[in-house]
Amino acid sequence: MSIVNWYKNMHPSDRFLITLPFWLIVLFGLFYWGKFWSYSPIGEALDSFQRGTIMPILDAFIDKPIKEFNIFINPKYSIVITPECNGLVPYLIILASILAYSCKLIRKIIWAIIAYIVIYIVNLIRLIVVVKVVEIFGEDYFYLIHDIGGNALLIITGGLLFLLYLKGCRD
Repeated sequence: MSIVNWYKNMHPSDRFLITLPFWLIVLFGLFYWGKFWSYSPIGEALDSFQRGTIMPILDAFIDKPIKEFNIFINPKYSIVITPECNGLVPYLIILASILAYSCKLIRKIIWAIIAYIVIYIVNLIRLIVVVKVVEIFGEDYFYLIHDIGGNALLIITGGLLFLLYLKGCRD
């Protein structure tokens, strides 16, 4: 039996488990190579686009001074929107999952677009909430709201998106 036939005869969930690491490596290799996206021209362009569109929206919702990618909470403390805050990491994970699971191409394209929009919006909400919580309760709450709450929100959102995507996939 050839490798192609072996792969085609696998159960879809087994194919997914084999294919997901491939797509993660490809997507992160293309778009997230090295520290802070800096070794991938495509990744740098995406990061510039993401943060370039995020910052004006944050400026509209946050009444604190913003300069470049810094939000000044007080004279001694600022929150920096780094490339890792742009929402692309969770999007690349959900995109890899969508690409890895056996489904019609049109559904993959539609859900890739839906996932991008939803993750973008949820990430914006996450950033606004992080700034507001730190503004109200102090920088001691940054870790809790950003690292725990914010990341949990993105993980749950990605999981729910993938479950909704799976709901319409038929072999």
